[in-house]
Amino acid sequence: MSNSPKTSYLTLILFLTFCQNIFSNTLFGGIEIGSKGVKITILDVENAKKNLFTLKEFWTENVGIAKGISIDGNMAHEDIEAATKIVLNNYLLLISKYHVENQNIYIVASSGVGIAKNTDVLANKIKELTKKELDIISSKLESKLMFRGSINKKYYLNSILLDIGGGNTKGGYVELKNDDINVFYPFNLNLGTVTLTEKITKTMKDKNDINEFIEKLFTYNVELDKEVKNMFLERPEFKDKSNIYMSGGAVWAFFTLSGNFAVDNFSEFTYEEVQYYDAVLKNNFRKLTELAETNKEAERVLKTYNQKNLIAANAILMRSLENLTELENKKLFFVKQGQIAWLLSYVADSAKGAKPIY
Repeated sequence: MSNSPKTSYLTLILFLTFCQNIFSNTLFGGIEIGSKGVKITILDVENAKKNLFTLKEFWTENVGIAKGISIDGNMAHEDIEAATKIVLNNYLLLISKYHVENQNIYIVASSGVGIAKNTDVLANKIKELTKKELDIISSKLESKLMFRGSINKKYYLNSILLDIGGGNTKGGYVELKNDDINVFYPFNLNLGTVTLTEKITKTMKDKNDINEFIEKLFTYNVELDKEVKNMFLERPEFKDKSNIYMSGGAVWAFFTLSGNFAVDNFSEFTYEEVQYYDAVLKNNFRKLTELAETNKEAERVLKTYNQKNLIAANAILMRSLENLTELENKKLFFVKQGQIAWLLSYVADSAKGAKPIY
């Protein structure tokens, strides 16, 4: 006896609902509270252990939550309020519009935010609004998550990762111990795009004078070079690594405003390109504003960072490259999807059989 139209319709609805549940389980949402803004990511993860995923959506809402840290070590109350409102709105959006299941949504604060003395205020507000715990990622953990999520495991032993963020600069590399244990060794520098900008700006008479900013930064470069050198000296084994993977806002800004278009996740660049870009930043910034008029990604960079931010960011990038020994024998890569590496690592950590990095 054949099914009635009503029965067939109900069967179809149940089937589609079943399919939707299967597929929705592969969707993961990440909300990262960073120094310069809140980043939202949606991944469709086919196989976390093999890094098989599709980036479905990614967007950023700007809020300078870290700008108060360099003043008294605390995030300002109004900045916390602004950031948590953005988090709540996007958390609800992930569930209602994109159908990401609640247990598949991760909310974290980056290490640049985590250095604040009042992170408990931020965490409590997030818990109050979303009923979810806020993971405050240490610099070491953030570096490890980014390394694991950015670099193919077959290149682990010949690579370092360096991320220049808003609040700090961090990274590291992996060494093999006892033949089968991957051990991560971190780098860390408590200066990033925003914090270095604020550090230099505090010494200026005219906070809006870009020439004074350049002069003050030039004077500070000797100290900055020393700090970067000390960061690397803590881990001398990095000298043997030939692949340098770089991520973070500083490298994204350089790569984009240099007129490059990152088709692949890893795009090679040279130190000479960074030098030329530095000269444009300081002497022909109009060229970059004109580029932003026709290039949406360049426009996004200039909406995120002002000229002082970009000059400070590139100072850290240049000092970092200059302190890599035998730079001419190394390959430099911009990691296009570095901003989502932590989320992929979180997903991978929940996958059965995923091999950890210690």
